Formats: sequence, C-alpha cells, structure tokens
Amino acid sequence: MEPVVKRGFWGFFLLALAGLAILARLFQLQVVEHKEWLGLAQMIQEDRVELPSQRGTIYDRNGAPLAYDVPAYSIALDNYHVTKPELLVELLVRELGLSREEAKSKVYRTGYFTWLARNVDLDKAKRFQALAKAQGIQGLLFFPTWKRAYPHGNLAIEVLGLVDIDGNGISGLELVFDEILRGKPKVWRIVRAADGSPYEIVEEEPGAPGKDLRLTLDHRLQWLCEEELEETLRTTPADRGCAVVLNPKTGEVLALAQAPRWSQENPDVALLKPWAVTDVFEPGSTFKALVALAAWDLGLVSETELFEASSPRIVAGVAIKNANNKSYPPLNLRDALAQSVNTVLVQVAQRVGAPKLHEYLTRMGFGRPTGIELPGEVAGLLRPPENWTEVDLAVSSFGQSVGVTAIQLAAAYAALSNDGVWVRPHLLFGPPEARETIAKPSSCQKIREFLGYAVNTGTGTPAHVPGFKVGGKSGTAQIALPGQGYVPGHVTTAMGAFFPWDSPRYTIVVIYQTSKTDDFWSGTTAVPSVGRIVRAMAAMGLVYPAENTALGRSG
Repeated sequence: MEPVVKRGFWGFFLLALAGLAILARLFQLQVVEHKEWLGLAQMIQEDRVELPSQRGTIYDRNGAPLAYDVPAYSIALDNYHVTKPELLVELLVRELGLSREEAKSKVYRTGYFTWLARNVDLDKAKRFQALAKAQGIQGLLFFPTWKRAYPHGNLAIEVLGLVDIDGNGISGLELVFDEILRGKPKVWRIVRAADGSPYEIVEEEPGAPGKDLRLTLDHRLQWLCEEELEETLRTTPADRGCAVVLNPKTGEVLALAQAPRWSQENPDVALLKPWAVTDVFEPGSTFKALVALAAWDLGLVSETELFEASSPRIVAGVAIKNANNKSYPPLNLRDALAQSVNTVLVQVAQRVGAPKLHEYLTRMGFGRPTGIELPGEVAGLLRPPENWTEVDLAVSSFGQSVGVTAIQLAAAYAALSNDGVWVRPHLLFGPPEARETIAKPSSCQKIREFLGYAVNTGTGTPAHVPGFKVGGKSGTAQIALPGQGYVPGHVTTAMGAFFPWDSPRYTIVVIYQTSKTDDFWSGTTAVPSVGRIVRAMAAMGLVYPAENTALGRSG
C-alpha cells in the first residue's frame, strides 16, 4: 500500500503546484500587469482622434471679419468593416473630387482608421453621408470640425497668413498668434466592439475655442492699396510692389499691401512672405528728407543758405553726379529737395558727419527690426560709422550704401510726420508700445513744409491731390545683386509721403521693383501711386480735404 500512498501524495502535490502556478499567473495578469493588458485591449478596441476647436476670428479695426472658422466635417473610414468598397470609390471621385487612384488607395488599404477627406464643407459632407447611406455603404466615420474661411478672398493674405489641414497657423499672423487663436483641441474616442467594428463615437475632451484678434488694418484701405499695386504691375514694367499706410501718431498699420499676391490660382509660397518687412533695398532719394532732418535739427543748415549745385562733385576721387548729370545754379535746401539734387545733399551729409548721421538714422529705426508682429522681419543694413568711408557718407545722403525695409522707411517718415516721435508700427489694435524722440518738433515741421513744396512744384508733383496738402519725397535706385553689384535693368522706385503736411494724419510709403529695364522711374510709378491712393481714400470717404496751402498750387 505504501507505493500507492506515495503516488497519491505526489499526484496531489503536482496538482496543487499547477493550481498555484495558475493562480500566480492570474494574479500577474489581473493585478501586476492589469494596466498593461488593459491598455493593449483599449488600443485594439479604441481610437482617439484629435481635431481643432473653433479658431478665433481675426477682425479689422472696424470689426469686419478677415478670417474666421465655419463648420465642416472630416470623413474617415474603418477599412476592416467597409461594405461596398467599389461604390465608395465612385462616390469619393464624384462627390469629393478625389482622383480614382487616390480613392482606391484609401479605400483598399488595411487598418481601422483612414482619413478620406478633411475639412469638407458642411453641405457637401451631408450630401455625401446621405448618398453613402442610401447605397448601403458602411464603415464611414464623420467628425464635426472647423474650416478656415477668408470672406475677402486673398485680401491681406500675406499679413493674415494661412492654416494647415490640422488648423495650425503656418504663416503671417495665423502663425505668430497661433497659440491664442487655436484654443484647445477637441478629442473624440472611437469605441469598438469585440470584433473591432466601431459602435460608438464619444466626445472625450470638449476642447475650447480660440480667442479673437482685432487688427489695426482697415480692409477698405487695404483693398484700394492692393488694387493700385496690381494696376501698376499691369501697366508698367514693375515686377512687384508694396505699400504701407500708417497712422503716424499711434503707429497703427492701416494697410500693408503687396503685389503680386498668393492665391489658389497662384499658390507660390514665396508670395506669402510679407516683403515689406522681410526684404531690404536701397531707398534712393527718399533718404534725402531724413538726412536734411538731421542737419536741420543740429542747426547746420538754414532756410536761406545757398549750396553749390553743379555736377559732378568729386569726393575722395569719386565723381558723384546729379540725375542725368544735370547742373543747377546755387540752391537752398528747400529747392534742392524739390529738385532732388544729389550734390547738395552730399554737402549736407558731410556737415552732419558719419557719427551723428548714424546716430540719427539709428533713432529713426534703421539697422534694427521695428518689432512689427510679422514673421521674418529683418534689421536692414546700417554699418557702424567707423566703417564708413568719405564716399559712403556722401552717397548715403541719397540712399546708397544703406539697406532698409519698407516698414522701416514708413516708420521713419511717420516719425517725421509725428513731430519727431518714432512709434513702433503695430498690427494688433491697442495702445502704442514703444516711442522714441528722433528730432525736435520744429525741425520736423520745417522739413515737412519743404516736402509739401516738393509735391507742389518738384519731382513729387504726380502725388499732388488738390486740397489734401500731400508732402513727400521720391527716390529711384539701382538694385545691387549678391556677388554682382549693380546690374543694369534692376531698379527700385519709392515714395515716402504724408498728408496733410502741416499736421499729418496718414503716412504712405510705396515701393516698386523691376528686373526688366533701366527706364523705370519713381515719377511714373511710386509717386503717382501715392496720388491715386489719396484720391481713392477720398472717393471712399476715408479722408476729407484740408485747407488750401499757399505753397504754390493748393496742395
């Protein structure tokens, strides 16, 4: 009997040991590894989909919406549980515009989740859903979401920017203020049955809408500036143009326009770059007004003093010429600005000297970013004064050897307009954030008077608008290409202006560039554009005539 007892004991022992092993494994699975296995089950039985919440609206200064979200649907497919895939392919091609190859690749791939179309217009998505249901197509998933809309088309698109398919800002203000605009995303949970088929879509996290932005732009002024630029590109050899309109007292950017512009028909991403803040050019004779301001503010010139105005003028062995090498009789500063005489402004710059002129130009905002709320702004080129040669000082008086952006030039002319107070240009509506005094009010008033005379009688006359007292200075400059220097046929034209000149409410800068011809002048491009912009502003009721001025014709 003893062997039988032993066999029974060992059998019971082995059975108990096996039971303990099973219990240990169950303990491991249900307690120790519970979270791991639960996570694996959820991974198989659940999907999470994150979609953007309603993005904040961007308004112009008067409350007109420039960019906002509209309801849409994003449509997905559970490929393992799709029915009638061949009908679904046809429906995708016919209703959503997919190519047949793309539709097949989406429908016949393996997986529990495939995006078929994102951000589909509400009506189109509902029609698609109804047709799919009527044809017995199953496995489709519909998620309510939002789609960005621009009610004025591509108006100010380089300023506003674009969003990607996930609702993230990728350019312009949409990028700069993405965190404010986008809010908190919404999360959907797809719960699947044991066989993997989806049976419930649950809103797991409700998300939160983004915040709105109010801009300083006036969409009416933006539109008329864009129209003027486009028309000039159609009627002249200009390759591109930009225009900036500021409120000189507040730094508010009322318009920041460029042409050509990005559009669905012309989707060149380079056109999304706001080149008024990203690209540098030599400002030409528009700089003469700023050099004259520095000299007047330092008391180095007077109203009656006459300057020798013959051409050429030799500086350090280099012949500096007036336009067309034209010589003039002796001129005072007012007339030299009106006729844009290089050789007179060379003498004015020499009196100021490199250190002081550099100091004034720095205060005017050159050589540093303005801080405007746009991506990619550059500092321009303003070398340290110790690196200036005599020729550098001389040619800087008419805008060579320095590099500026359109927004820098506009801000400097706005400071001249604002009695010597530079205000940071800004696009978000609100109080100005930065101010700096660049010159005495009396100095600015005198130079503005001279520039009012220039528009009435000199090179700026195409900008003259009766009754509006426009003042300003034009400029034409060759373009230096990297590694090539000045290249024939590459020219920049510019006009810096303000009105009314005695107490300006608006500052306008217009720039054009060409790569086609040397026969390209500010007097036939930028200057008349300023005049037409002022006339258009009046026609739209944005501005009204000022009193007549005694400076020659009424201006």
